[in-house]
Amino acid sequence: MTFSQAAGSLWHELRGSLQERAKLFSLEAQRTGLTLVQMVLYAVVAAVLVVTSWLGLMGGIAAWLVLSADVHWGVALLVVVALNLVAAGLLAWYMRGLVRRLGFPATIRQLKSSQQQKPPSHTPAQTLH
Repeated sequence: MTFSQAAGSLWHELRGSLQERAKLFSLEAQRTGLTLVQMVLYAVVAAVLVVTSWLGLMGGIAAWLVLSADVHWGVALLVVVALNLVAAGLLAWYMRGLVRRLGFPATIRQLKSSQQQKPPSHTPAQTLH
């Protein structure tokens, strides 16, 4: 076998190997995309089920207030609405505390500290004047 034949054979094997890996990557990417769509669909269905369960629970509380505690139905609805607003307010207050995490604070601190350690560089505009 000559050197050119060996090189051609190696190139052919390398090309075939790369094509197989690309095909495998493509199939896995397709499967991953379909799995992601399936997971999002399941999450939407789960969210609908949670919301309907929450509505049923709130309706049950309102019905209990009307039937067992002799509360007027309007007052019972106001109590349920107030409970929901308090829960939403608590969640909003907690989320407000999480906002500072959204801006990559540790990365920004690291970048600022590394910039402070470097000597100031001259910009092209400064060197022209």
